[in-house]
Parts: sequence; structure tokens; C-alpha cells
Amino acid sequence: MDRSNEKVIAKARELGLGIVAMGPVGGGRLGEPSEKIRAMIPKETRSTPELALRFVLTNPNIHCALSGMSTMAQVEENCIIAGKNEPLTEAEIGVIDETVSNIKKLAELYCTECGYCMPCPAEVNIPLCFRHMNFHKVYGITNYARTEYSTIGKFEWMPGKNASFCTDCGACESKCPQKLAIREQLRETHSALG
Repeated sequence: MDRSNEKVIAKARELGLGIVAMGPVGGGRLGEPSEKIRAMIPKETRSTPELALRFVLTNPNIHCALSGMSTMAQVEENCIIAGKNEPLTEAEIGVIDETVSNIKKLAELYCTECGYCMPCPAEVNIPLCFRHMNFHKVYGITNYARTEYSTIGKFEWMPGKNASFCTDCGACESKCPQKLAIREQLRETHSALG
């Protein structure tokens, strides 16, 4: 589990500030998990939303979780979970920590979205293209990745162009600290998600 903000959250509570966790179910991505994500769910847990909400709601420093819901079944499930106030067991936390650590190691083989490759002369949003490719490749969330990839350049919060606009100039590769074969990976990205 990502606990990188724990100290900041605790300090905010100490100062009397309310803490709101937004998107505890990963913006819906954990609602219908891929096989890779499903494999990390401890067997005694009913669903990924349950696990995510329990992680957030049982943190004594978090006052509220903003979980988007699109069906009455999701509302009912979230109400049941919130009503139980059942913290994660040490076994559940251990399984999740180990799985997340393994996934992070895999993700490090790909783009980390540092942005050093930018700006692209052809206006390809390389980090954003690769973010969606990581959703597909690392987490197995392919439908979500394709949907998000298709919106690049269509909204101000998804600026730039998708990988199909790459002119193969190579300017990005000379700036990449990971020495990724960016042009090749852009072609792969568009082939998989375009």
C-alpha cells in the first residue's frame, strides 16, 4: 500500500485539519479489477472496493472518503463497508504490501513519467501515453487504458497528442534518463491502445 503521505496526514490531523481521501477506489479502476489486481486481494476479502475503502476509512487520521459511485449496488456496498469500520488485518496488509512492491518493480521497467523527454516537437504527450500503456501492461487494466488513451488531446486535462503523431525524430530519446527506446514504445503503445 502507498503510505508515502502518512506523516503529512498525521501532521495535518495534529494541527486540527480535516483530511479527505479522494478516489479511494482508484477512480473506479479497482471496481472491476484485472486479473493482476484480483490476484493481490486476500482471499477473505469480498472485493477490491471493500479493501480500498477499509484501508482509507480505518486510518484514524482520515475523516472522510470521497468515493464515486454509479450504481445503487455500489452505494449499498460502500455503506455496508463504511458501517462495519473493520480495519485491515496484518495478513491483508502484508499480502497487499508485497504485491504492490512487486508491481512497482515491474513498473520501473517502463516510463516513470519524469517528463524529461518533453517537449515533443510533434506535441506527443509521451508521459501520458506511457501512463496509459502502464495501466495496460503492468496492471492489466486494458479497457480503462484504451478509453483514457482515446481522450488524449480532446480535453484540456489530457493535453497534447497521442502516440500516432510521433514523427520518429528521436529528440525524446536523447533526453530520457532511463534510456528508453521511446519511439519503439510509442509505436507499441498506439498499436495496443489506439
